[in-house]
Amino acid sequence: MPYDILHNTWVKSDLMVKLTDEKKSGFDIQERKHNDWTENYELYRNKVKTNRLTQRQAVNIPLMKETVKTLLSKIDDAPNVDWKELTGDEQKELIYQEVWNQNVKENNLELIDILDKKNVLLYGLSTKKLNITKTGVITEVLDVYDVLFDPLMNAWDIDSARFVIQQNIFRSVRDILADDRYSKEGKDELKLWTDSPAGILQSEKSKEEWEKKMERLKAMGIESNQFALYAGGDRIVNLTEHYTKIWDTKTKKFIKRVIVYADDTIELLNETLENLIGVDFWPFVVWSEDPETVDIYPDSVADLVRTPNKVLNVWFSQLIENRTLKNFQMHWFLPNQNYTPQTYTPGAGVMLPAPPGDDINKVIKPVEISGLDDTLTAISAVINMVERGTGATAIEKGQSETGQQTLGEINVLVGKAQERTTAMAKFYRLAWYKFAKKWDALMQANAPKFMKLYKQGRSGKMFEKRIFTNDWKSAYEPLVSSSSEQEANDTKSIQKFMFVMSQFPNNTALRKIAQKRELEILDLSPEELKQVEEAEDKANEMAMMGAEMGAVQGGQSNVQNEIAQKLQILNQPA
Repeated sequence: MPYDILHNTWVKSDLMVKLTDEKKSGFDIQERKHNDWTENYELYRNKVKTNRLTQRQAVNIPLMKETVKTLLSKIDDAPNVDWKELTGDEQKELIYQEVWNQNVKENNLELIDILDKKNVLLYGLSTKKLNITKTGVITEVLDVYDVLFDPLMNAWDIDSARFVIQQNIFRSVRDILADDRYSKEGKDELKLWTDSPAGILQSEKSKEEWEKKMERLKAMGIESNQFALYAGGDRIVNLTEHYTKIWDTKTKKFIKRVIVYADDTIELLNETLENLIGVDFWPFVVWSEDPETVDIYPDSVADLVRTPNKVLNVWFSQLIENRTLKNFQMHWFLPNQNYTPQTYTPGAGVMLPAPPGDDINKVIKPVEISGLDDTLTAISAVINMVERGTGATAIEKGQSETGQQTLGEINVLVGKAQERTTAMAKFYRLAWYKFAKKWDALMQANAPKFMKLYKQGRSGKMFEKRIFTNDWKSAYEPLVSSSSEQEANDTKSIQKFMFVMSQFPNNTALRKIAQKRELEILDLSPEELKQVEEAEDKANEMAMMGAEMGAVQGGQSNVQNEIAQKLQILNQPA
């Protein structure tokens, strides 16, 4: 019992001290990125903070959003994952592929994939978590603030981490007490904790952490009513799901365990990872597009855009304010006894009384407001620098590039930008390979006894098939192909084929191979592909028949010409 009745205090166990120390070390290295992450997200959502000195107008140039969305559009297709059954059982391979395809649809993996890449572009890295349910394995993208890593972890290998922590899992006390996964001892301690002075104070801190989490949504114009769920006197408890390695004295090695605790004090669950999910690896996949060897939190594309975007906002704010001040047409006046300035409504043909005196310029004078005519030019120069740094050029954004007139120059720009996004997709594809491998291992260890698959027939009717684990359980290898890399390789292959065909214009075998490769790029069904090939074969047969008939007709005409020439010679007079 961590509760000391004699001193009316809560004493943490040695294990809880170890866990909270790990949590603090992970939080400390992440905290230095919080300000940058917040600014990146606010600029992306067109939210700016005004001040009395530099930016008094709430205006934002959407440089962050257009850069992120441009790069996102280049890698926004989830890779294709094809499963290869290693023993050669094609039936199992076909069924397992359909299991994966159904998981992609039901788990909204395409949407999860977009959120995953957006996290990388805004924050530098993203984490997906694989969860076990009664129907299989589901995936979620974690809030970048809610997952803490071991500072000594290899940036390219999350399984090298001594611990991985998912924090800020907010639950009500009644939900926790009704959950069968948690121990009875932990629930009893939680009841005492919530009524103790320390528990009440911690509950307020948990509420503050929840409000911080919700503040990011509220700043984006999203109102959250989730506090209404904790009605009727329920307390909010901040759960932490702590994955860590603990030394086992029996086996003489480190064992991976999962420990769930409330408010950094009450232990609710403590089990080995293998007993819980049947595998011995962390059920997380983390990746970045610019990995570092010494820092698990690398810079993001948004980090490159953030400072220029803030500068542009200041300049644009000043430009707007300058134009507004000019529009006010304010004047200085020289006070005297016979002149009291008044404000008149302007209009066509309106006569305004002038101040007395020989020279009006000696009494009243317009307030001089210097122009900011070079602001737009400077803004364009800064935007160009950001485009060159990120690879999101004006052409990639759908805008014309000033000074680029020839088609060749435009093609070069597009090609260079595509190379950068293709390089980014390499890290992305490797992360998907790790994700597919872990998904497969979790499915093999935790698959339900049976599943229902649905397939659409030629008539459009949906057919249901009930499959059991024996129908698909086997050893598999995922084949992951990135769409951007595949398209780039296909384009280069077609260009090579076109060049080689120009060197061998009469080679029918080469032309047939090239046509087959071109058709493979299209998303054609086997029946559609067969129709195209049959139509091409018929066209070739017709062409050959036409050539043969032409040759026969040509031969007949030659014979007729020879006969006519001989008759002409015979009919000539001697």
